[in-house]
Amino acid sequence: MKKAERLGHVQAWGQSGLSRPAYCREHGLKYGTFMSWFKLKEEAPESGRFVALPQTKRDAPVRIIFPNGIEVSYMGKLDAELIKTIRDA
Repeated sequence: MKKAERLGHVQAWGQSGLSRPAYCREHGLKYGTFMSWFKLKEEAPESGRFVALPQTKRDAPVRIIFPNGIEVSYMGKLDAELIKTIRDA
């Protein structure tokens, strides 16, 4: 399997809502092999970069989903200091 396909599985798992073992069973993947692909994700050039968010109304809810599946919801003004705090947590 090519690196892009492996990274695709890692991203698909993050959006699936499944546990890692359940995702592996559903897609016929070996769990140990799948776990090794997360290191590839961390080494990927696009990893760790921010993407532009569309402008929202002040105090509109913001939902951030990180590549590892962690989701953060926030109601209020989203500014650089808040993003830095989240990033460094």
